[in-house]
Amino acid sequence: MSDELLKPVEQLSKEKRELLEMLMKEDSTGVQAIYVAPRTIVEESLATIWSQALGIKQVGIHDNFLELGGDSIQSIQVVAKAHQLGLQLSTSQLFEYPTIAELATVVDTIQVLQAQQEPVSGSIPLTPIQRWFFGNRSQDSRTLPRKIGT
Repeated sequence: MSDELLKPVEQLSKEKRELLEMLMKEDSTGVQAIYVAPRTIVEESLATIWSQALGIKQVGIHDNFLELGGDSIQSIQVVAKAHQLGLQLSTSQLFEYPTIAELATVVDTIQVLQAQQEPVSGSIPLTPIQRWFFGNRSQDSRTLPRKIGT
């Protein structure tokens, strides 16, 4: 290593140099976090959501959202999907607590209301704006919409 590169490192405090050496040693050994499976229903739900949003097959509870490639757009997807499953969290919580283990401690559960999604058949009353629109129609040809330019 060049002497010029070592000068800035020598200017660091002893603690910072030790931390830097430790981080460099970790990176060089290629140590990966050991997979730890979800332990609760909330952790399982979050792991499934993260897996789908990030396109990763398996997500452990100690995996970091950002280190897995998560970004702000994916965080919005995670929050929306979590809400659909009855988990209330915010994007700021996702960045503040970036692992499933941490996030599961601050997630609230909510009751998800399911609206009926059936086709409507039969006669349906007009809305107030529709009643106004159809009630104020004039048969006078001067007030009807016209094509301009021909």
